[in-house]
This record gives sequence, C-alpha cells and structure tokens, in this order.
Amino acid sequence: MNSPPTDRPHRREALLRLMAGLTLGLLALGLVACDDEGLVAVQTEDDLFTSYVALGNSITAGFQSDGINLQTQDESYAVLLAGQMGTRFDTPALNMPGCPPPLVNPLTGQRVGDGEPNTCAIRSAPVPPVVNNVAVPGAATLDILSNLNEDSRPNPLTTLILGGRTQLEAAADADPTFASVWIGNNDVLGAAISGVVTNETVTPVPTFEERLNQVLDGLEAVGTEGGVLVGVVDVTLIPHLSLGVVYWLVDQEGGFPETFEVHESCAPAELGGLGEETLVPFGYGIFQLLGQALAGIPVTLNCAEAQQVLSGQEIQTLMETVAGYNQALEAQAQARGWAYLDPNPAFVQLRQEGLIPPFPNLAEPTQLFGPIFSLDGVHPSALTHRLVTNELVEAINTQYGTGLQPVAVPQLN
Repeated sequence: MNSPPTDRPHRREALLRLMAGLTLGLLALGLVACDDEGLVAVQTEDDLFTSYVALGNSITAGFQSDGINLQTQDESYAVLLAGQMGTRFDTPALNMPGCPPPLVNPLTGQRVGDGEPNTCAIRSAPVPPVVNNVAVPGAATLDILSNLNEDSRPNPLTTLILGGRTQLEAAADADPTFASVWIGNNDVLGAAISGVVTNETVTPVPTFEERLNQVLDGLEAVGTEGGVLVGVVDVTLIPHLSLGVVYWLVDQEGGFPETFEVHESCAPAELGGLGEETLVPFGYGIFQLLGQALAGIPVTLNCAEAQQVLSGQEIQTLMETVAGYNQALEAQAQARGWAYLDPNPAFVQLRQEGLIPPFPNLAEPTQLFGPIFSLDGVHPSALTHRLVTNELVEAINTQYGTGLQPVAVPQLN
C-alpha cells in the first residue's frame, strides 16, 4: 500500500481542525450553508432521515469492477438515496485511482490509472468527523459486530474506512435516525465464486439470523427510529457464473482454441450431460482454463469432476441458504416495522430481458458482463445502483408514507 503523506504543514492541520470544529458547531445548530440571506437550515425530506447511516459490504460501499475509489463510492445507492432524503451523508472518500483501482479491462488486468491490485491511494483529506456510509468491502454479517472474532474477516479497508471500529460502532457515532442494512452476500459469495460449498464457506441460516438480530438490536439501542433491510442477492444469478452447457455450446461452435476441450459432461441433459445444472466461475473457466489454453497448454473443462464447478446440489444449497437469509430479513423488517426490499425479482427480470448475459462477451471487454454488472461480474454497475435506489425509494415510501422521489435512470438498451 502507498504510505500516507507526512509532510503536510502543521498550520494547515490546525486550520483543518478548526474548520472541522466550526462545521460541527454549525451542524449542532442545524446550519450548514449560507447565501445572501444568511445561514439556512438543513431541509430533509422527513425528520426520519435527519441522520442516515448505511451498513453493509462492497455493494453499499460502492465497490465496482474489483476496485473502489471516490467516483465509484459516489455512485453507490446509499449516496443516491441520501441525496433524495436531503440529508448530510459523509463517505470515507478514497483518493484516485483507488484502493484498489477498479478494472478498466478485466481480460488484460488494466486498472484505473494503470494501478495494480495492491495499489491503495488511501483516504482523501480532510477526513469527515463522522462517516455515514460505514460499509466495508468483503464484510460478512459477523463483521458488522466484531473485527476480532476468530471467524471475522477484517481487511485493510476495514481499518481505512472504520479506523479500528466495527460498523456498528461507527454507525452509532452518527446518532442515526434511519439505517439501511444490506448484508449477507459475503456469507455465501465466496463459496459460489470458488465453487467450493461447505459448512466452512457458507454461514448457516440460524447463525445468520442470530447475527442479524444483534445488528438490528444494536442500531435500535443507539436511537435508530426506522430503516430498510435489503435481501441477499441469489448468487447463482450473477454473470460471473455461466452454465456449463454454455461452454459446451461455445466449444461446439468453434469459439475456443483447440487446446481448450469441453468435456461431454458439460453437454445438455438430452445428450446425457450435466451442463444445464452446473455453473462455471469466470475465474476458473476463463481466467484459468482459457488463459492456459491460449498459452498453448491443453486443458479440459469437466463439469462432473472439477472441484471449482458448482454442481446441481451445490447450487441448490446456495439458493436455499439465500432464501433462508431473506426469510429472516423480511421477518425482522416486519417485526420492527422497517421496510424490506427483495432485489431478486428485479435481477431475474433483467436476466430474462437479456441484460444479464449468459456468457461473458469476450469481444467487448468494457462490456464483458453487460450493463447491469460491473467488470468483475459480481458487483452491480453504476446504472444498477440507480435502479436499486428507486426500488428502495418505493419500499421506504410504502412503509413510512414518505415522499422520496426516484433518481434519473439512463435508457436501457
């Protein structure tokens, strides 16, 4: 990682501290701006949104294309939603090119600013005294509660964004009146991407329920009056995963080099194959196998034997687990009087409309996974964050009778 600057003049630091103190004082008075008429008060859409905090993982943080920087952070649905609320919303802004910089071309590995996967441009100054978006890429449900549990998975961004606190502790500092919680994806995502589904790689539903309860109890204990829970995305829907039969069809059409063999086990069921009930992760099928084949190394994709390929039983386990998580989320929302949004019907519809491709478009690296997902095939694109924002606006308005307005969405082709 890059080192933070150490030569900033002491006088400028003192001035920034003074300005931060003055800003806090004005906020305490409900005053944040001035014009020709003098200071004016904050105008939120509703008192419920006086202080909004967003908890979660990479999606909420604004992670796209295997990277994050201040541009992708500002494209997060949490930032957009706060804008519609008319409430102050500070993010832990990460300098360009990012930490790590997002991919520009996933096939060559090129990233923003020609950065590397381990490049980290650190936080932008001045650092806000309170952070409203406390989500951390890579966080599972447990990580909202603890950075020190033996099953926690803290990473450098945990420290960079939270400064040693948990998400719950950082959220409490904002005295939240409203919260959004989108968590649980990473409790199953690693298993889907690796193709290895075990009790160690998937959080059991009862454990998820217990941790979710603790998160929501913690938010209510610090005065949170309401919120919205977002369901876990069915990880089998992400374009990072492609059916084995699609690889078989590409091979039948001569789309792979001679050094890349697709075994008959990936054929459709009518030909005795398992291709319609297996999923191949992009990292295995394209990066590993196709990459080796292009280098002249003979490889075979076997849908019946490869450990990295998701079998029909593993897919069923992942789907049932996600359904269990979402039942728990919806039940908690109902019990606490919070809004709830299940994102999966929208993603299913987008797939049916052809906006989530069944196979990466290798001829167009900048549109490898279509317009709905960013260039890693896992995280939503900026456009999708706008679609999610509008879904959340509708869910919140329905639950609380508020008048939040939708954001503009570019035309989908």
